[in-house]
Amino acid sequence: MVSRRAFGIAALVTVLSAAVPTSSAFAGGGSGGCAASGNTLTCGSGVGGDLGRGGGNSSGSGSTSGDGGAAQQHCPDYVPYSVEFPGADGGPPPVGAVQPGAWYVDLCAVGFGLGMGIGVQWFATGQVPVSPPPSPATAGAQAASELGLPEPSLALSPATTGYVNLAEWLSIAPAIWHPFTTSAQACNAGGCTAATATATPAVVTWSTGDGSSVTCSGPGTAYDPMLGPGAQSTSCSHTYTATSAGQPSPDGNPNDAAFTVTATVTWSVSWSGPDGSAGALPSLVTGASTSLKVAQIESVNS
Repeated sequence: MVSRRAFGIAALVTVLSAAVPTSSAFAGGGSGGCAASGNTLTCGSGVGGDLGRGGGNSSGSGSTSGDGGAAQQHCPDYVPYSVEFPGADGGPPPVGAVQPGAWYVDLCAVGFGLGMGIGVQWFATGQVPVSPPPSPATAGAQAASELGLPEPSLALSPATTGYVNLAEWLSIAPAIWHPFTTSAQACNAGGCTAATATATPAVVTWSTGDGSSVTCSGPGTAYDPMLGPGAQSTSCSHTYTATSAGQPSPDGNPNDAAFTVTATVTWSVSWSGPDGSAGALPSLVTGASTSLKVAQIESVNS
């Protein structure tokens, strides 16, 4: 959605600013059903975007979270004066103007004291400039904003109580470790363009609650109690050097004080258009947390 603010209207002089806000893709269910195909899960309605206003050219697309993901507005972007300023028509036509017609506001015009020939112009009926349909990159950003990415399910081993100087295995359920895709349309007065956005899990960053951070290139390996320690290994673990005594307690019992462990999945996002064009979009993240009590292993001397 394009947000606008009119600073004043006097005769045919207007002050106008236009901006495209950012909307975030987030963890949770998609905007429609999901269908599995191989190792790719496709979610979303497949339809999105803003069908535009009046005779204007605004694409109305949002963006994914992160820098550089904003959909671009097409300029000039004319909408009827009476639509931009309800209850006003801009006044009589200029001398010698072709009629019938109407006043239009260019939403791309930014500044103060914009005159009739800059931000506000008269166009004869049927002569309003129409920009091309939105670019595939814009439609791709729209699709990315509709991705429904899952939260990770955390698995720790030891699961309930960890121990000082004993490696804690960190992993998330591997079921989400595959691409997620969705398609969407971005539309303006010039037409509609469809594109697909794909999010692929890249890394998992673990905040272990004791001030440390561990980055793993995959979901990690869950410890299998049916196998001996020498028969399995992991590249994603953390060794605590202090107990969790004094930390917040999830149940209010100070004896159950625990570290808060958080896993954040960073997703690489790309878009592809029907014409073979493609590009990158800002990364997305999903995360989840759990509690882990860490105790000291007591040794007994005989």
